[in-house]
Amino acid sequence: LKQGGVMRKVLNFIGTGTAFSKENINNAAVYRTNDKLVLFDCAETTFHELIKQNILEKVKVIDVIITRFLSNNIGSLGTLVLYCEQNNIKVNIIFPNKEMPYSLLSLFGINAKLYQIKTPNEVEDYYLKEYIHPNEITTTDNNVVKFPSYGYHFINDNDNFYYNSDNKIIADELFTMFKNKKIYYLYQSNFQDRNELELLKNKTNEKDRKRIMFMHLYDSFDLNELKNLGFETSR
Repeated sequence: LKQGGVMRKVLNFIGTGTAFSKENINNAAVYRTNDKLVLFDCAETTFHELIKQNILEKVKVIDVIITRFLSNNIGSLGTLVLYCEQNNIKVNIIFPNKEMPYSLLSLFGINAKLYQIKTPNEVEDYYLKEYIHPNEITTTDNNVVKFPSYGYHFINDNDNFYYNSDNKIIADELFTMFKNKKIYYLYQSNFQDRNELELLKNKTNEKDRKRIMFMHLYDSFDLNELKNLGFETSR
């Protein structure tokens, strides 16, 4: 799975930045399996980049795996669905809660016949399992609403990786799987809290770090620091 001691290119990133990045477009990644395209998130800039790079040419089916319902994760999902309908591309939207994508696209005025919503365990041609990363938001009336994000363990005949869009280190259960190579590659959202980076550094050795790629990168973060520690980055 490795080439020359460097993390093998499994995902192709068509965006590497955070929501407010001045230098880079929103984080999103694509993976190809035959005539199917697997897309991790569909942020505000994602659809434009898919068109600009001709990524949707010859695609028959697209699976959109959503990590969380923020605009910098799903901002151009409606436009993608409409484009695919006009170009005879079947769209599967993958998310653990089927009602949330349906409600969003209904607000956009998009007919439910133009897409199919699946939970991860309903995906047929590769293994996909979600792991919840609990988050909360406070509303204007000071109510606390649970707002989960999801990481995904993806396995097929060729690849095995975990995609963590949360800016905190993965749970011990998943980290043990990573150490034991039951998860081979880890795609990790850049940390806001430097203590999280220190924790990950202390829990990994040099060989482990070659299997970790940081994504969703903050403009202000020193990527050379990550690279000097032995981690990979999506930029």
